Amino acid sequence: MLAIHLTRFGEPEQSLKVVDVPEPPPPAAGQALIQVEYAPLDHHDLLLAQGIYPVRPELPSVIGNEGAGTVLAVGPDVTQVRPGDTVLLPFGTFAWAEQVLADAAELTVVDQSIGLDQAAMLRINPTTGGLLVESRDLPAGSWLVQNAANSGVGRSVIAFARERGLRTINIVRREEAVGELEELGADLVLVGSPTLATRVRAVIGDDPVLLGLDGVSGHATSLLLDVLTEGALLVIYGYMSGKPFTPDQNVLTAKNITTTEFWMYQDAYLPRHAALGAESARLVAEGKLTLPSAPVYKADAFAEALAYLRKNGKVLLDFNPHHT
Repeated sequence: MLAIHLTRFGEPEQSLKVVDVPEPPPPAAGQALIQVEYAPLDHHDLLLAQGIYPVRPELPSVIGNEGAGTVLAVGPDVTQVRPGDTVLLPFGTFAWAEQVLADAAELTVVDQSIGLDQAAMLRINPTTGGLLVESRDLPAGSWLVQNAANSGVGRSVIAFARERGLRTINIVRREEAVGELEELGADLVLVGSPTLATRVRAVIGDDPVLLGLDGVSGHATSLLLDVLTEGALLVIYGYMSGKPFTPDQNVLTAKNITTTEFWMYQDAYLPRHAALGAESARLVAEGKLTLPSAPVYKADAFAEALAYLRKNGKVLLDFNPHHT
């Protein structure tokens, strides 16, 4: 069967190879055999391939941080899933192969009304969004502020916040994104500028803003600090600017703002993954969360898919040889 192996840590164009490997054995007790349908190829996969990501498998290895598939068979005494179920692959089960074995207890079953391509993108960005919203226990009606609001994570934050009765202040880079996010349920969407905090206060008055979510870092952090209020928590989860997190320490001290870095695979977060994956699927099925679409490439066209990612962004790899 076809798989994509990481052969060494380094540049993905040289280190990731399409290979032919034996099919997995029948599932043992507690396991399920899964036909991988689609698996995203995203920038975080390249970080793993380069050896930058905290996860470093023994090589050569299949990689791929998320995906969705169909259960083909289950091992003895497995009751959590059954053949024919659509499932999200769990953390620790790499997705870039036609078939994989996984711990049945770690699989998340999703409604088959959700397209398999959409299901394949539920595990990382929406789960991250849910975890970020839960970074601080806030009462209903509270405000949080985020940058990168038009990203997959940002859109998920909006959906999860609405589900929990929270209100979002969303910073974007272009005017066209304002209407898009308002249609998704964002409460306040503003293009970033030095006057951002003033414009926010004109809308929300003296309401506190006690949670900030930073997916950009660099100079963009200062806008979040301008909006956050006394005793706030600022969570750093991404570096889209390519620049380090260098906040003004005087502002942090003056406002008593706490900062923390986020990685969704920390032990404290793992127990929430399955529930948030299921909630993400429900939000998609109910039309409350729309994931950005991505072009699909057959897995054996991996080189072309990688070239597209480099220029344009996320793609989906199709691992089912029976798809037309």
